[in-house]
Amino acid sequence: MKEILLVAPYKQMYDSALQMVKNQKYRNIDVVRGNQQAGLVQALNAVENHVRVVISRGCTYQLIKEANIGLPVVEIRLSPSELIESLSAAIEKDRPLAIVGYSNVINSRDETMIKKIIKTPLTIVNIDDSDDVKDVVSSCAAQGFSMFIGDTIVKETCDAAGYECYLHQSSDSSIQAAMDEALRIYAALQQEQELARRLRTVIDFANDGIIAIDGNGRVILFNAIAQDLLGIKQEKILGEPIEALSILPFAGGIKKDGQVIDQTFRIGNRLLSGSIIPVSMEKFSFGSVIIIRDIQKIQDWEQKLRVTLMEKGFVAKHKFSSIVHKNTEMAHCISIAKKFSQYNASVLIEGESGVGKELFAQSIHNEGIRRKGPFVAVNCAVLPKSLIESELFGYAEGAFTGSRKGGKPGYFELAHRGTLFLDEISELPLEVQAQLLRVIQEKEVMRIGDSKIIPIDVRLICAANKNLVEMVHESLFRKDLLFRINTLSLYIPSLSKRREDIELLSGYFLKELCKTYNKNIEGFSPNAAVWLCNYHYEGNIRELRNIVERAVIICEGTIIRLRDLRDGRREDASLLKAAAEHIVTAETTALDDIEKNHISRVLADNHWSMTKASAALGISRTTLWRKIHGLGL
Repeated sequence: MKEILLVAPYKQMYDSALQMVKNQKYRNIDVVRGNQQAGLVQALNAVENHVRVVISRGCTYQLIKEANIGLPVVEIRLSPSELIESLSAAIEKDRPLAIVGYSNVINSRDETMIKKIIKTPLTIVNIDDSDDVKDVVSSCAAQGFSMFIGDTIVKETCDAAGYECYLHQSSDSSIQAAMDEALRIYAALQQEQELARRLRTVIDFANDGIIAIDGNGRVILFNAIAQDLLGIKQEKILGEPIEALSILPFAGGIKKDGQVIDQTFRIGNRLLSGSIIPVSMEKFSFGSVIIIRDIQKIQDWEQKLRVTLMEKGFVAKHKFSSIVHKNTEMAHCISIAKKFSQYNASVLIEGESGVGKELFAQSIHNEGIRRKGPFVAVNCAVLPKSLIESELFGYAEGAFTGSRKGGKPGYFELAHRGTLFLDEISELPLEVQAQLLRVIQEKEVMRIGDSKIIPIDVRLICAANKNLVEMVHESLFRKDLLFRINTLSLYIPSLSKRREDIELLSGYFLKELCKTYNKNIEGFSPNAAVWLCNYHYEGNIRELRNIVERAVIICEGTIIRLRDLRDGRREDASLLKAAAEHIVTAETTALDDIEKNHISRVLADNHWSMTKASAALGISRTTLWRKIHGLGL
């Protein structure tokens, strides 16, 4: 069955309506025949067949409407011109006239007009469902009214009793007007249904429990999430007063049309958050909406977001195997750091700038139980002082001019269930140190300009290239914060204290940078190697890598020579004094231990191939043979 049903009480209307629905405009309309009870049965059947709108007229319309079938019912109204047309034939016969019909057929205004037109005896009788039409007609006849005007039931009654009766007939324009009205209603219903479906989908698939309360304080909506969170079946609460939800500790705010935002409460083992938002327009209240959230799920969702952010860059790339060394003190540091990685206690890594503190921090993270969480590295020295708080702790929307819409999470939030690495923590202002101490102690953070507390689970690793104990004595660093971050401490020795690593690191950087710059450089000349091993690296490993990178870029052969390391550099003579002394010794003393060690290493690296070793050293095979014999190799 189509979406709209027209129930025609008499044949002429049925035929006219059928002719009209052939028009493309009315393709959604079905037409059936039925008067009074038969018409009501047709309408009830239509409900079963998913019809959305019903059209009828007269007493049939009245019956269908009063039956409350749950559908809009459109009336084919009787126009004044149609009423006059029915009266015209009766007026000519000049006989007492009774107009019988339901009140929806003839209204008081029409009655006044008719009485002005009709000069013969006239009675207008309004009937309802309780009246017997046969009795009404007989009563009118007994009073001398021998001619009638009425709808289908009156016409049928009069015909059966032998009285003359003129039928109120609806014109094509009235039928068409009713059809158009039904189409408008159907379009509005479609739009409303589409909106309701969208809203229902949003409500059912939301992550929050949603409860709607009408103006009388009764529950009119209770989604599946609310059912799960509160442990109450939907069918038990719908239509009930809000008092039935006594499990909600803030129900009193609903009665007062008050607003409640993020009030926490427990149901069993679940920690929940509840909010009440009044629904009103101008001064009129339409009830409230209650939002229930599972705090654990919120934290899980935030963690998924952080994992996504981690995939975009908040990830530790290095492991302990990445630390190039052969120095025994460095091996001891790695051994200690591996033990630290298995615990959640705070770690303080100390050492000069460039010794590899972040390398250790990343390795501790990747070796530990938080390796699947984010690794957020922050250099406190480069954070603008005006933004340090907002970057570390985040801010709410509108916290300050220029703040991002929706606010912004801080580094602590981003590192939730992972590791936060604060490099150069000594550079934090004292007032920020106080806030940092509280966050570490309470394991919760509050964004700037907000009133909500956000629980955090973060493993803290800090690094400093200054002596924090001395800074405490100078009142530049908080003693209580030092104790908090210094649970586990690790000191990384400078490169000058582990010079045996220089040769190994130089070779490692050389291979790495040759790949980067697509160069084929086999090694360092003896003088270049001596210079590298004796240079004073104020910037430690970082400076060594920079020196090798510059040499790789400058070098035009297969061996990096001393001039590749030194040419074009602005050098401090005091920094190069030791290296220069060793180079002079290497140039003047053929049996120097450094030269011997270097040639031995090159020969070993090239499996004692004279051709490859001589090429790597930048000398001829004859010279290499002479040196081997001269050095006793």
